[in-house]
Amino acid sequence: MSQQIYLNHGATSLRKPEPVMAAVTTYLQQNQELAAKRSFMGDASERNRYLAREAVAEFFNYPDASHVIFTANVTTSLNMILQGCLRPGDHVLTTSVEHNAVSRPLAMLQKQGVEVTYLPCGVDGSLDPQLVADSIRPNTRLLVMTHASNVLGTILPIKECFAIAKAHGVLTVLDTAQTAGFLPIDMLDLQADVVAFTGHKGLLALAGIGGFILNDEAAAVMRPWLTGGTGSFSELADMPTVLPDRFEPGTPNELGICSLRASLAWLEAQDYLALAQQERELTQQFLAGIKELPLRILGRQNIQESVPVVSVVPQQMSCDELALQLFEDYGIITRNGLHCAPWAHETAGTLATGTVRFSFGWDTTSWEIQQAVQALTEILTKE
Repeated sequence: MSQQIYLNHGATSLRKPEPVMAAVTTYLQQNQELAAKRSFMGDASERNRYLAREAVAEFFNYPDASHVIFTANVTTSLNMILQGCLRPGDHVLTTSVEHNAVSRPLAMLQKQGVEVTYLPCGVDGSLDPQLVADSIRPNTRLLVMTHASNVLGTILPIKECFAIAKAHGVLTVLDTAQTAGFLPIDMLDLQADVVAFTGHKGLLALAGIGGFILNDEAAAVMRPWLTGGTGSFSELADMPTVLPDRFEPGTPNELGICSLRASLAWLEAQDYLALAQQERELTQQFLAGIKELPLRILGRQNIQESVPVVSVVPQQMSCDELALQLFEDYGIITRNGLHCAPWAHETAGTLATGTVRFSFGWDTTSWEIQQAVQALTEILTKE
């Protein structure tokens, strides 16, 4: 097998920038006891968290860093948000291209008496914001949306949808798993009450760190879903009311937080929007290279309306066969199957077949795109 080519950034960023790895190494060397003492701001671990919160708040443009809550990942964040904000009898709106991180918690909540409406997206993943207005009921409490589909790549009209929701007094929740580190995300401008993020994808941090930011309106509604020790107000039977303590029980992932702080600094220093433009150009190169092949290409196929994710269905073999040949014969790592997003596949008409997904990142090169196109050409045009 030749040199491996990693084209699965939609799942995780495999390689991390050198300054991120250096920060993690330094932290490990200087902090032998990772179970941080809960003491005062002078404590190195507490300071690490404080500075990381400030970095996250600045990155997503929220003015109060105490409203940044650290969790293990975006799935944990979304569970905490949905379970904490919704009660039996409430109605929630979401879309037909959501990841299981949203659809499965909502399925559980439905069994508890929460009503769910899935706004139908087009086959290419597009969504008409008017559907939000048409679907709001007197008991609608929340609109939760992915920023972009992890299958179709399509960026959803978040600003328009959230504006409609806020005009009706509905809380708005944004899942940025596929967009943080690629698109500018201004929490205030988008009128997002809660923004959920994960560190290991476009934010280029380690796996195991994520979180959410919530404004005062959401904090007043949301109940703690996880409870336990916070190192503060220990005499209370209930969770503290102050933020971030209210939603951060247990020992924090200090190493992950350190990596996130370093990765955000690196992204800002590198101008991550310039990196995103490079990823758009690579996506365009890939789309141009495969357009004549016997493939169904999902999504909008417009680099200005999509994240760098391209899902395909071969016409002459199964997705499993194609992904396996790409890996075994060419060393190209993709992801095939349903991508933990069956609703998106049902929307696209690929629930029965799945797709092979190519997703590009900060360190993808033009040469790697050329190799992927050549491999697909050779596999799919064999006589």
